[in-house]
Amino acid sequence: MDKEIFGIYGLLIAFILAINDVISFGIAKLTFLKTYSIGWLIVPVILYGLQLPLFYYGLKFSSMSILNISWNLISNILVTLIGFFYFKEQVDNIEMVGLIFAFLSIACFTYDDILKLTNKVT
Repeated sequence: MDKEIFGIYGLLIAFILAINDVISFGIAKLTFLKTYSIGWLIVPVILYGLQLPLFYYGLKFSSMSILNISWNLISNILVTLIGFFYFKEQVDNIEMVGLIFAFLSIACFTYDDILKLTNKVT
């Protein structure tokens, strides 16, 4: 398998891990708001049980540090956006600067993979 595919698959695994976080945190927030009953908290527990095997699988395609930081940054951005747009939470100016830096961080960590994907680097 090509080396650039490894990085792309690692990023895909990080994205799947982050989506798992978004679903889990969303259910927790809806439970807190009394939209869902407390019994719904079993879903995030089950989903988090899947994180370790998925992370383990992702290590085939990415280093532990890059996979972990990509997962965390993507998760933080997505959870913040869900909080902002769906739950109508407020983000102040400093937090917005932090989000911009998070986007830049993901771009820096995946820069080579993005260039390879667009065939600009051989």
